Amino acid sequence: MSTKKINCEHGSPRFELDGKLLPPVLYALSDFPAAASNTAYAQKNIKRFAEAGIGLVCIDTGLHLGWHKVEPFDPSAMIAEISNVLDANPDAKILMRLHMNPPYWWLRDNPDECVLYRTPDGDLPGIDDGEQDRLIRDDANRRMRVSLASEKWLDEASEKLALLCKALAGTKEGEALLGIQPACGIYGEWHQWGTDVSEPMKRRFKRFLREKYGTIEALRLSWNDPEVDFDSAVFRPETFRPGDDGNFRDPRKSRDTMDSQECIQNTPPEAILRFCRVIKENLPGVLTGTFYGYYLGTGGNNMTIGGHLKVDRLYEAKGTIDFLSGPFCYMENREPDGVPMQRGLLESSRLRGMLWLTEMDQHPMRVPRLGGDLSRIPETVATLRRNVLQPLAAGQGFWYYNHRVIPRFLADHPELAGSASLYRKTGWWEDEYLMREIESLQKIAEKMSASEYRSAADVLLVYDTDSYYCRSRVCDFEYAIHSAIARSGVVYDCIYANELELAEMERYKCVIFVNVYMQTPEMREKYRRLTSGRTRIHLYAEGFCDGSTLSEENLSAAVGIKVRRASPAKKLTGRGLLDGVEVNIPAESLSPFFSADDSDAEPLAYFEDGGVGAAVKGEDIWLSTPALTRELIEPLLKSSGAHIWCESGDPIIACGDFAAINCAAGGKRVMKFPDGREAELNLEPFTTEIAAAGSPRSQCQG
Repeated sequence: MSTKKINCEHGSPRFELDGKLLPPVLYALSDFPAAASNTAYAQKNIKRFAEAGIGLVCIDTGLHLGWHKVEPFDPSAMIAEISNVLDANPDAKILMRLHMNPPYWWLRDNPDECVLYRTPDGDLPGIDDGEQDRLIRDDANRRMRVSLASEKWLDEASEKLALLCKALAGTKEGEALLGIQPACGIYGEWHQWGTDVSEPMKRRFKRFLREKYGTIEALRLSWNDPEVDFDSAVFRPETFRPGDDGNFRDPRKSRDTMDSQECIQNTPPEAILRFCRVIKENLPGVLTGTFYGYYLGTGGNNMTIGGHLKVDRLYEAKGTIDFLSGPFCYMENREPDGVPMQRGLLESSRLRGMLWLTEMDQHPMRVPRLGGDLSRIPETVATLRRNVLQPLAAGQGFWYYNHRVIPRFLADHPELAGSASLYRKTGWWEDEYLMREIESLQKIAEKMSASEYRSAADVLLVYDTDSYYCRSRVCDFEYAIHSAIARSGVVYDCIYANELELAEMERYKCVIFVNVYMQTPEMREKYRRLTSGRTRIHLYAEGFCDGSTLSEENLSAAVGIKVRRASPAKKLTGRGLLDGVEVNIPAESLSPFFSADDSDAEPLAYFEDGGVGAAVKGEDIWLSTPALTRELIEPLLKSSGAHIWCESGDPIIACGDFAAINCAAGGKRVMKFPDGREAELNLEPFTTEIAAAGSPRSQCQG
């Protein structure tokens, strides 16, 4: 029997199969009908990717195919998907994405187990628009779907999952199985279908309150309500409830909403862990993982419902779950001149010894012919390299997703209908120029997998999950922040605040607290202690909530500079270190609004009315706006001592023994390496160029 595990002995997680390390790079078929593994389209691509050195294959199937109303469970359709891959490549190892959705007849028979959607227009049942030929079609549009809190569904799906695992045990298909990836929620990615106020979710809320508070007295104290008890507590998770102080929720007034939203967040990881335990118990040796840990570009104001805010529960269950995964962000970073962004915080996963797999689902540029528009090959190649190298440089992995072109991303074209069809019979990666690039990138991945991982980052971005509960409106300007920092020429990591104790702080010159708006006094002290000795940059209202109250005193203590409320301003004008910098402030998104008021701090920028909009005091720099620009952040990064790899404004991807520059405009570039070497490059437009690099050794938890 072959052995499969995640090996963390070399600084980053990677696959180990029968004692051999393999780069975590896969070829992935999608859920649409033409991508079934028995089609000529799939067979051809499985073989071609194997020739390129990629023998790990993702398939997509679902329990509903064998979950019948009057007949016994039949796993044959799911097992056949594995068999078909082995027909194309007998040596393949296969990751099965397994949708846990109950079948359509089950939803019709169990309406009380389905989502009841809370909307501004009232509580509405899901729309029953009949059975679809694609399971996850229209998931985000208030359709009839099972509540992720349904115990009946969890019990029955677990039973069917166990039967599938037992059917695979001892078979060639089971031997070929690398892992199983339970999927449910919107698009199988464990987002809530909507704001679920169904009876199953309300029952889960009552249990949540008992688990969290233990006694009625503790509940009443936290809710600031002398009459509430576990049975009478109102479940009100609606995201459209306005804030109590601008865009912030005051825990003394809105703890009911904050607790309700946290309860909803608990149900996806609880279901994930339950299914992963079933797999481990009934098919030992198989890896388990899931779509979870999304953070950037996810949810916006709906983050407290749709987001993945309980990732720590999965990190803590390492062994029960072996990997997390998710697509990269679908923002401006999809464009060839955008900055690369990952959905998850990959350095947190590395520090926790958890493999992350990015779904690399960027199709060739624009026109839906095989391989994309021939006139835009440089854009396609540069974007492919950029999107592949970023997870590799973070010590993680990815898969090449062979999906379908999404019409809204394309200009009008006579071939559009066929290209966007669920039954399209050609793939994204079939053109030879793309496969040559994929072969070259695989050689880089293999080299990295055989060597120690070394990070090149010396700037750290810190994010928080619990801070979402104390906000009614999100103002994180995620792409603007990443674009500004990436175009400043630095290499940076992103982590959750929870991982500050694990972070290799000696590497970092600058720590940016992006949205850590909720900090208890104990957390505040810990964060300042752990980041001492390096420049700290604080954005907007860091620490405004201390878990119990909202106040400027909380904010001032967190950022190390006295701050007061101020009238909204539209422009920030720099001085000193920021001399000549002018920044437009999206004041309509920032409520309340703040100004520095500290005689011991040096002003770095002023509002139109003379208020101080940025200041420095010792190791602390406070900026009144989270909407960063390169002009605003680059001087601060330089003053921290962070290494500037290139002054051109092109993003840099680097680790270990290589660095890459993603250059859209083309022209002469000078890359400066940390060891003092320089490289002069003359680049064509739309180029991702790889060069040598070096940096200190890193570690992750094994």
